[in-house]
Amino acid sequence: MTTGVEQAAPATDAATAAYLAAVDAHMLDLLARRDGPVAAAARAPIAAGGKRLRPLLVRAARPLALGADEAATAAFEAAAVRAGAAVELVHTASLVHDDLLDGASTRRGEPTVEAAAGRAVAIAAGDLLFSLAFATLVESREAADPVLVHRATRILARTARTLAVGEAAQARQLRDADLPEPAYLERCAAKTGALFAAALQLGATLGGADLDDVDRVGRFGSLVGVAFQVADDVLDCGTPDTEAALGKRPGADLRDGTITMPVLRAAIVDPDLRSVLRAPVGEDDVEPLLARIRATGAVESSRERAHELRRAAERILPELGDRFDLAPLRLVAATAVDRIT
Repeated sequence: MTTGVEQAAPATDAATAAYLAAVDAHMLDLLARRDGPVAAAARAPIAAGGKRLRPLLVRAARPLALGADEAATAAFEAAAVRAGAAVELVHTASLVHDDLLDGASTRRGEPTVEAAAGRAVAIAAGDLLFSLAFATLVESREAADPVLVHRATRILARTARTLAVGEAAQARQLRDADLPEPAYLERCAAKTGALFAAALQLGATLGGADLDDVDRVGRFGSLVGVAFQVADDVLDCGTPDTEAALGKRPGADLRDGTITMPVLRAAIVDPDLRSVLRAPVGEDDVEPLLARIRATGAVESSRERAHELRRAAERILPELGDRFDLAPLRLVAATAVDRIT
């Protein structure tokens, strides 16, 4: 139930492309200043690239009022590079640790940090990425209002705690075929929705938005993140030809015992699945089990639930009035589920 592969991201204009390039350069520079095997291991998943969806969210939440103040806009752009790097570093750190817990050997078609460098180095690499995220965000006070940076740092700290809660929940829920669906959605909100929300809140906060609007973009981001995770879980129950959209072979969640919405809904229609899901699933059994899940209609109903979550997120946008550019936010919501349309 990881979200490391994002095959679709909002289209970017030249300014946004330059921003993303600056975020990448900044992350690599932070790691280049450090020597040794841990820094090298931490650099690998960053250098592998990606769509950088979470840094995009930081910039998508710029308050429109910035446009009337050239100095404030310049300060925001400088701080947003560090904030975008911070959320991507936290995201990458969480994936490194997630792979450790799942025993995964590959990610995005490449060896995981553990597979390439060993368990001890992978633990330290994830910790390094987390520490760099907070260090660079705090240093954005050189460009932005220190009060706003303090608020942003508290948001990211709270989010890091929530990510840990989500990971602990996933470990407790391993192979729990009786898991209530609300508990699954709470886990999605903690593991995925929280960082989507934080990225948007960092952008809004550093742009000087009021606290009510920061809360609104956070609620929007949380719903979008959960929709994104449900869509990812739908793809993981797909046929082999969905590998291109997912970026990995379908069935990863079955292999590691992670219970997802399509699996839960399938077990309601086909109760005998519960006993099968409580035991480790052998490689030869993955595709037949996926076919059995698909036969229940659970994948289709889960797909519709992802779209419902996206629509719920979009209903928040009018609350932001004319204080934000809503077009990129609508595109963010659409992107969360367009892989399963």
